[in-house]
Amino acid sequence: MNDEHADRAAAKLLRLQDALRRNYGEATYKTWFSDLMIDDASDDCVTLSTASALRRERLDQQYKHGLMTAVREIYGDASRLLIVMRQALRENSARVAALAPAARPRGVIKGDFETPLRNTARQTFAPPNLQELATPLDARQTFESFAVDASNAVAAAAVRQIFDEAAPRELLYIYGQQGVGKSHLLQSAGNEWLRRHPGSRCLYLTHNNVQTGCVQALMSSTTMTLQRDILSNDLVMMDDIHLLAGKQKTMREVVNLMTAITSSGRQLIVAGELAPGALEKAQILGLLADRLAGGLAVGIAPSDETLRRAVLIKTRDGSDLRCTITDEAIDLVARLFSSSMRECIGAYKQLALVYRDQPVVIGPAEALKALKSRLGARKRSATLEEALAAAAAAFGLTIEEIKGRTQPQRIARGRHAFVYVARTSMSESYPRIGSVLGRDHTTAMSSMQRAEALISRDKAFAAGVDAIRIEIGAEPPVEKLLAAKR
Repeated sequence: MNDEHADRAAAKLLRLQDALRRNYGEATYKTWFSDLMIDDASDDCVTLSTASALRRERLDQQYKHGLMTAVREIYGDASRLLIVMRQALRENSARVAALAPAARPRGVIKGDFETPLRNTARQTFAPPNLQELATPLDARQTFESFAVDASNAVAAAAVRQIFDEAAPRELLYIYGQQGVGKSHLLQSAGNEWLRRHPGSRCLYLTHNNVQTGCVQALMSSTTMTLQRDILSNDLVMMDDIHLLAGKQKTMREVVNLMTAITSSGRQLIVAGELAPGALEKAQILGLLADRLAGGLAVGIAPSDETLRRAVLIKTRDGSDLRCTITDEAIDLVARLFSSSMRECIGAYKQLALVYRDQPVVIGPAEALKALKSRLGARKRSATLEEALAAAAAAFGLTIEEIKGRTQPQRIARGRHAFVYVARTSMSESYPRIGSVLGRDHTTAMSSMQRAEALISRDKAFAAGVDAIRIEIGAEPPVEKLLAAKR
């Protein structure tokens, strides 16, 4: 019976190997799948193992969906797939064996148990395949689709400068927080380069591509081969470089690559979240931080509502939709989803997906209906201090002015708005609200009464209250949002 079970397991492994060869080709199979084993298969979960930590990480990150498809051809009911290292399995087995009672010896086994066995098999590692590492360019990411304003104009001009034949070929470092358009600029540069120079080559690498390539090159002793392959490209782009923090060997190899690229006259563009002065504090290797700071470093500031609106209009006008998304709906999305450009575009895509094939006109009410789940998911638990800071920003005041004892109307209005939001949106008590303001609870109660009188008759005050709510992630009621649209 055990032999039959082993035969069935071997047959299933062969079927899995055949499926992977068929789906990915022989070269990719040898690089990533060749040592895969089926270690366990229950009713709903299949466990595959590999002897390499690097393979396990790559399979889990890049190939898990394809592996799941292949596994389901063999185990139709499988709903989960685990990819583990065989070393981890052996250690677990050893712990279990240590807890079991020792078996009674049934005879004497003779032999030399003192001399350790020598492993004559030499482990080999596949060199990096640059074609597999490279991330394809998105043809939609162009300079034409990149909306420019004061927050990103210098960065956009710096990237366009690489096409000036008279400009020096130097490292260009674009930095800014997540979602401000760094990746879009890099991809735009790549697409424009290929348009202007049809016979040339460019390479776009994410931080994960860079790390995987460097680790493979180091383990297979092919760092010079990797360097040569990268230098076969005229334009090289590395994205999210800050995510290499703490990976010392990888960062050292990246420094070598950067030196080789710039020394050979190739153009190198790097993007990351951190300004040059903050890199070393974030565990970025000093040499790498110096290389980035020594090039042309240009920051992108967070987008404002005007830029978000411009980007959404460009996106809408370039889309093939049966529905009509009005400017008022665009305004609402740009105002509500303010944490990053990426969040704002994601909300627009959800809106377009909901109504894409319907010949309807989408106004603010329809937009809110489509984005209700997204708005709910982004709500968070804000603190009173955050609400106070939001009130100061909404009414053009400082926190010290709101907390102060002076009572001019412009300051009192900001204070009343803070109290109103703290009570209606955050359900805070009057004593807690008063303590944040440095007052007693009766002052907070009086401020609430004045706010209730203002909210229904003063549109500017109501707009300020809505701005506070949006800033802290507590959106106002739907009817308020619709009334506030421009």
